[in-house]
Amino acid sequence: MPVTDRTGLAALEIRNFRNLERADLTFDPGLNLITGANASGKTSLLESIYYLGRVRSFRTSVADQAIRYGQQGFRLVGRVQAPSGQPVTVGIERNAGHYTVHMGGQSVRRLSDLAGNFPVQVFSSDTASILDGGPRQRRHTLDWALFHVEQRYRDTWQRYTRALRQRNAALRAQASEGEITAWDAELLETAQAIERFRNAYLVNLSPYLQAEMERLLPGAELTLQYLRGWPAGVELGVALADSLSRDRVHGYTRHGPHRADFRLLMDGHPVAAHCSRGQQKSILLGLMLAQVCYQQAVTGTAGAFLLDDLTSELDEAHQSRVLASLRELDAQVFVTAIRSDSVNLSIWSPGRVFHVEHGSVREVV
Repeated sequence: MPVTDRTGLAALEIRNFRNLERADLTFDPGLNLITGANASGKTSLLESIYYLGRVRSFRTSVADQAIRYGQQGFRLVGRVQAPSGQPVTVGIERNAGHYTVHMGGQSVRRLSDLAGNFPVQVFSSDTASILDGGPRQRRHTLDWALFHVEQRYRDTWQRYTRALRQRNAALRAQASEGEITAWDAELLETAQAIERFRNAYLVNLSPYLQAEMERLLPGAELTLQYLRGWPAGVELGVALADSLSRDRVHGYTRHGPHRADFRLLMDGHPVAAHCSRGQQKSILLGLMLAQVCYQQAVTGTAGAFLLDDLTSELDEAHQSRVLASLRELDAQVFVTAIRSDSVNLSIWSPGRVFHVEHGSVREVV
């Protein structure tokens, strides 16, 4: 089902990002194929696109690693087709250990505000961290998915994080009990709302997830289990009161949705422990595709999907199923491959092809 209002990245200027010194590119709203030898800069190009939607890397948590060697910072400027139908310019600079972010000519302080303009997903060799990484990575995945589909979630999440920061500051300062618990009312109100949003999202995502799994791993039953971040059967207010003395010792709040997690289960067993690497890749792709499907159903937009080195990550049958799903969604897709003939793109209308060599990007006409 095609999207109502297509979102995507129309153009991108890159300066000193990874090994890419300079590039000025215009993209197809559908398929964009990026070719080149290993270590040529293909993944760096995808990473720069991901930055425009998330202001972070999918490859590293050390932001300065994305700065080209010998330079003081990097600069990315993208022209995004927003859900409103109007183009929006997003600019990101990294200098002297901090970011400067602008959207539509205005400074952006809350990075989650970018989410509604350019939803982006990436599948790469690093994607497995959703399964085998820590809870923080999975919370990040869940929160950004909600930023894309639920405007109210952003405001609630921001209120919660503000209250949490203040409570933690009071804990670290060894403030009085009254000064610490003064933040509990706001914390409890917003925590309950966050839990409702997250639970509703996972329930609504479930049928889309199962539909994708029928394509990728027929017969497998995949479920999502949400772990809310405090003991089962206990109200959060009670958990906060019971842990106050330990919170004082540790200097932070030990219970709440900021400690939440979710698990993927296949046929009732944890995916990370009981599935092969190949199955895990298919399950992660199913999860991402399901998120895009649900996002499209709610907002009318599919956003962009980045597929890094698809031929080495998936066999030919799974490649075809994934590309067919994305074609049906009418999503903007960026695929990297060593050679243009190594990926079967026959179901797609001709898009644009780029070749990367020694950090230089050119369009192949």
